[in-house]
Amino acid sequence: AGRLVGKVAREYYPGGVEIGRDDLSYEEAVRRTTAALADLSTRAIYEGAFSHGGIRARVDILARANGSGWDLVEVKSSTGFKGEYLADVAAQLHAVEGSGVQVERVLLLHVNNQYVWNGGAYDVAALFAAHDLSEGVRAALPKLLGKVGEIRQALGSPEPPAIAIGPHCRKPYPCPFHGHCHEAVPEHHVSNLPRLTPKMYGTLIAARIEDIREIPDGFEGLSEFQWRVRDAVLRGEPYRHPGLKAELDAIRFPIHFLDFETCNPALPIIPGTHPFQQTPFQWSVHVLREDGTHEHHGYLHRDRTDPREALASGLVDVLADRGSIVVYSGFESRVIRSLADALPELEDRLNPLQDRMVDLLHLLHNYYYHPNFHGSFSIKDVLPVLVPAMSYDDLSIREGSQAALAFIALTDPEIHPEERAMLEEALNAYCARDTMALLCMYQVLRGMP
Repeated sequence: AGRLVGKVAREYYPGGVEIGRDDLSYEEAVRRTTAALADLSTRAIYEGAFSHGGIRARVDILARANGSGWDLVEVKSSTGFKGEYLADVAAQLHAVEGSGVQVERVLLLHVNNQYVWNGGAYDVAALFAAHDLSEGVRAALPKLLGKVGEIRQALGSPEPPAIAIGPHCRKPYPCPFHGHCHEAVPEHHVSNLPRLTPKMYGTLIAARIEDIREIPDGFEGLSEFQWRVRDAVLRGEPYRHPGLKAELDAIRFPIHFLDFETCNPALPIIPGTHPFQQTPFQWSVHVLREDGTHEHHGYLHRDRTDPREALASGLVDVLADRGSIVVYSGFESRVIRSLADALPELEDRLNPLQDRMVDLLHLLHNYYYHPNFHGSFSIKDVLPVLVPAMSYDDLSIREGSQAALAFIALTDPEIHPEERAMLEEALNAYCARDTMALLCMYQVLRGMP
């Protein structure tokens, strides 16, 4: 998505020189960039390469400014500024100016999520929004350069730096050394506590507590939910609240297990939508009857037209007007609400579905915890614990973002028919696995003593 947004963003500064990346040495990229800078006819440079003080940087767009200098433009597929951008762009600015290039402004070019695409070529002037980051980036430079020595020392050491694991392993970006650093940690490390704040994590580590089982009675700061997790791990057996049985008994047959797949591309592909608009394109429903039999229904949109009317019409017919609708998280409820808002003609059939919904994730949060969840309530982590014989490992699509990308590829008018058939099969298998997983998890929980 980022590469595609970057490519389209070049039309904001048209007629530039593309330096290229594939099969190109960095030295050759720098040489081409230098030549383009020296050519007075160059209006913009895409993927310019710079090297200064041992720091290499690629600049998304370098656009000639009104004066004698250049604008350094960082393109992001996000909808606005994030603090972590400053260090990234500051490193680029340092390399560019160190190479002798005069930078007038540092700009962030990001997607404008208010832009509605009605088909045809994108209106790049409306699709993107530009913000001047010059002041913030220049203010970040001293701190960045102060860190360079530490970075070089770490890179030059035969041993990795002694950095304790924690929330920073995942934010603001997942660390590529996550697996390495977690090899020797306890199975029930305190970072597995759900809803753990950085402050609470720091408090635990400062108290030399790394294993959840080491948390003493009366330790201040943990929530009731976290104490429940700690006690289950300490006992080595699941926590099960008596109220779970009553909640499960209240679920009415025929039970409909529902899952949606949605797509929210940075660059809209369906006319009438805006960047990052959440558009459902697929659903799966497994229906469990009181005699134990079940059946499956599904819908998959196959082109880049608005899928909502056809998708919703088939769904309300399958869900009918009786029986509970079991989902996992509030996501399906939000999709139903958005469909009702977009389709007034189906509003009277869609809105009543909300009253029949049961959120299995909510029930687990309140009434059940297994130590092998390791702090995660993701269905991908919960399923193999509750239903060991079932997983997603045999599927080519294993999570929602992959399904969204598959839909984008599936609906590409230039896709080969064989690839289209393969993607359709993979999408149908994935979405059906989600609802079959819900059905099996329900049956396991219902059968517990």
